[in-house]
Amino acid sequence: MSEDARRSRLVMIALLATVALVVVVALIVVFTRGGAAQFDEDTPEGVVQRYSQAVVEGDTRTALEYLPPDVAEYCERVTPGTEDRRVTLLQTTERDDSARVEVLIATVYGTGPLGSDEYETEGVFELVAADGGWLIETAPWELAICFDSAAQ
Repeated sequence: MSEDARRSRLVMIALLATVALVVVVALIVVFTRGGAAQFDEDTPEGVVQRYSQAVVEGDTRTALEYLPPDVAEYCERVTPGTEDRRVTLLQTTERDDSARVEVLIATVYGTGPLGSDEYETEGVFELVAADGGWLIETAPWELAICFDSAAQ
């Protein structure tokens, strides 16, 4: 085998090894990256996060625990849609006895020829301080579990 052929073969092996290494590193990064950050459950952000997770998962019973008792007991229940939703925290304004949590809600309706069909809206949660924690008085309509009550 000539010297040029040997050099070409070594370059090809080095190139394939580099590509394989990049693919392995990319797979490791994709499969080991963490999920969404969990906020402390005693903060307005944590309450909104857990309520939103419960609504998205269809767990109305858990979601009702984050509403004031009078609202949770007497509200007319609605079933949230089955669309895939992602909720992203935008901003929180906390006062002594109330809080306002602004979120971005992305709703995915499936896939089309150019990718997923989705739209984004901004929503606001209004919370009230209660027993050392927070309860949701109002939620954006996309995440509401009560109809015609304070929690919609």
